Amino acid sequence: MRYTGVDVNKLYSIDYSPLRGEWKPTGRSGRKIYVVPSHLTYVRIGETEITDLHDLRRHLALEVEERFGNPLWDVRLSGNLYCLALVRDFEPPEDSYALDPEVFSLARVATALGEEDCFVLDLGRHKTTLVEVKGAQLLSYRVVLKGGNFIDQLLSRELGLKPEEAERIRIEEGLKREAVRSAFERILESLGRDLSEEKVLLSGGLSRLRNIEEYFGTVLRNRYVDPELNSAFGAALKYVYRDCSPDFRGEELSHRDVKKVALVLSFSFLLFLGANLGLHLTEKRVLSGIRAVEKEKFREVFPGLPPMAVRDQVRSMVSAERYPLTEKLIKASGILKEGVKLYRIEYGNGVLRIVGEVSDKSVLEGTEARSLKKTPAGGYEFEVELR
Repeated sequence: MRYTGVDVNKLYSIDYSPLRGEWKPTGRSGRKIYVVPSHLTYVRIGETEITDLHDLRRHLALEVEERFGNPLWDVRLSGNLYCLALVRDFEPPEDSYALDPEVFSLARVATALGEEDCFVLDLGRHKTTLVEVKGAQLLSYRVVLKGGNFIDQLLSRELGLKPEEAERIRIEEGLKREAVRSAFERILESLGRDLSEEKVLLSGGLSRLRNIEEYFGTVLRNRYVDPELNSAFGAALKYVYRDCSPDFRGEELSHRDVKKVALVLSFSFLLFLGANLGLHLTEKRVLSGIRAVEKEKFREVFPGLPPMAVRDQVRSMVSAERYPLTEKLIKASGILKEGVKLYRIEYGNGVLRIVGEVSDKSVLEGTEARSLKKTPAGGYEFEVELR
């Protein structure tokens, strides 16, 4: 199976073998799983006593409509936990196989790296997303609309620089520059979480800032892809590392519905078998009656012969195998006319050779006879070969 994670214009594809439980990167495109940006999604994970997905959907539908209007939403049920995901201002592309809220894509990167408990910090151009992963599952997240552009704007305003010059300073000098450091710390403060002693997986283009590692306890990097590709990478692995993330592919069948479908299919199969058996028995009775009539009519016409249905005679003629010699003898009987004396018949290497005598050469017309010799008795000796 092949999947492609799509994050705007960034793509990452994998080949996945469910039987072996293995995946590997590929350059070929597969089923497209589109990343929904974190600032366009709302995700809630909670406990529920409802065990049927269909009932849970009906239960949540009223709340979603009252609080959010009519957004695109989906829910996934796993044990006593459910995950509700809503999407706004995002139209699923026609070629989408599934959607993946970005917070799940980022959390899945940690799982792919074997990290069950850590933070994933995605530092982009326009926003910053912090995801907390616990037990290889998304626990919480926070999104702030500040990223690389926010730092560039502060530099431009405070230092009187053009946007291009501010961006150059951010990239080349990084956190060595006090103004860049101050702006970056304001982004971290907006997240409302102290990460100075935490294990943090860095993601996004802004994570390339020089000296960024000093702000965190332990820094992790994705060894498979560049920081900018992490969201697409995580989305491509959606069906490899299963989690509670909805996929927006339509309502799944609940266990109750699956049982109903199974019962209906089983009953339909039994009806099918019963109908086939009934037709077979009916056909057998009808054919037996027809063949009995055929044999009776045969006995009336040919009283001295054993009764045999006409269809049995035809079948025996059709199924009888004709050997090459038989075919050639039949052909010879068709070309040799009455009045021919046969002296010798030979067959070898697929050739039938007939030697005989006729009193008149006209009898041999059309036979392609060879070695035509006149005999003392006034006849003609001939030889015919059939290949």
